[in-house]
Amino acid sequence: MASKHNQAARGEAARETRSRQGLEYRALLDAAVDAIIVIDHRGIVQEFSQAAQRVFGYSADEVIGSNVNVLMPEPYHGEHDDYLARYNSSRDPHIIGIGREVRARRKDGSLFPCDLAVGQVQGVEPPRFIGFIRDITARKEAEELLRRSEAELRLAQELANLGNYVMHAGGNAPDYFSPQLYRILGVQPGDTRTVREEFLGRWVHPADRNRVADEFARMDAGKSALDIEYQVVLRDGTMKHLHHLAQAVFGPDGRVLKYVGTIHDITDRRRAEDEARVLQERLTHFSRLSTMGEMAAGLAHEINQPLSAIATYAQACQRLIRQPEPDIGDITAALEQINAQALRAGEVIRRLRNFVKNREVKREPVNCARLLEDLRTLAETDARLHNIRLRLDCREPLPTVYADPIQLQQVVLNLVRNAIDAMSDAPEDRREVLLMTREASDGEVEVTVADHGTGLAPEATEHLFNPFFTTKASGTGLGLAISRSIVRAHGGRLWHTPNDGCGVRFHFTLPVSPAVTTGE
Repeated sequence: MASKHNQAARGEAARETRSRQGLEYRALLDAAVDAIIVIDHRGIVQEFSQAAQRVFGYSADEVIGSNVNVLMPEPYHGEHDDYLARYNSSRDPHIIGIGREVRARRKDGSLFPCDLAVGQVQGVEPPRFIGFIRDITARKEAEELLRRSEAELRLAQELANLGNYVMHAGGNAPDYFSPQLYRILGVQPGDTRTVREEFLGRWVHPADRNRVADEFARMDAGKSALDIEYQVVLRDGTMKHLHHLAQAVFGPDGRVLKYVGTIHDITDRRRAEDEARVLQERLTHFSRLSTMGEMAAGLAHEINQPLSAIATYAQACQRLIRQPEPDIGDITAALEQINAQALRAGEVIRRLRNFVKNREVKREPVNCARLLEDLRTLAETDARLHNIRLRLDCREPLPTVYADPIQLQQVVLNLVRNAIDAMSDAPEDRREVLLMTREASDGEVEVTVADHGTGLAPEATEHLFNPFFTTKASGTGLGLAISRSIVRAHGGRLWHTPNDGCGVRFHFTLPVSPAVTTGE
């Protein structure tokens, strides 16, 4: 009796255990966030969790007992039974234990993407399978939105010819370079990363190298963000103008963690600006020639009348004098008319000189080194157009000069343009114009503009500063003459010497200001 009682107790305990396990199993199914579906070896649904009911829109009663392929669109719907048959015969797991992305069908017929993982219940024959399904509609929509945004960003960067990057200083994280940046720099994604020293030494144009290096150093020191325009020479020899913006990101210890930057290819814009500048200068040149022509025509008309009158009265005097008994009164009257007409011609010339006289000179303390630095901006367009490098060698501190800065810039700009024209046929390694300042003796500051062109012909040196003498096909012959007049008006002198090796150096001096101040 005791044994039967114990067996009954054990049986009751086993039933309670199974009941508790069943409740726990059901609670597990219902608590799961992902949809859980249990099927048998024929594909008939045995369990359909609450999450599955929410995802598919079916109640458990509608699905349990039906083939699971009711939840599948084609081609999965027609292939699923074959998969199960093949597994039952070969035990080839195929997708069991391997997650994959598929499409599923809701009760309303709509399809949605999902992640599917299938596992086999161990120790059960015939086999039973558990499927875990996660609705990834929101994730796919976010991925599609991100993909579309990235595509639009790439398109916008291509249209703007702009690329961006993120570079990590320590190399402990992957760098990022946008596709358009690769295209701008003419490199491939798999190419070896270029370090800054190589970029400055081999890519940045020699004329901009020191300036770019200084700006990078300021960014590394945290003094300012990088905002600079410069030229680069690509591996294939192509020259481009870039506008580079960058910011250094610092860590808690003050060290640079990474650089975030944008590079804008402004080559087309600079080329258009240069072409517009050249066109404007040509128009100005033609306008100047036209004005000179009009002035010459007007001057000829104004002077021609008194000169014609002088010639007429002079001829009359000759006829009167040849007469046997000359009429002194008529001769005197003719001579008086000749004198009056000569004074009239002189007055015309005097009015012309007053008309073309320089504006009132406004003198002020001028730092010649700063003046040349400012002038670089005016001359860079011509220099870039002719592939000429401008190099400054300003020895500071310099005493200031008391002068008109606009007139001095006019002098230097004329000398620089002459130097650029002189090197039109010079080889690449010689295409450089040097602007130099130094303190000369006798309380003067000397400014030098040097080129490496063909130099001056011996017959040209004698007449070089004469008005209307020019060695250019389209020159007016007034630039050097006006420049010398301006320098002389400031108490200085302008001359030229041969350059070392080849070319010409033009020098001019200016007296130091009475109130001498050092350059900044």
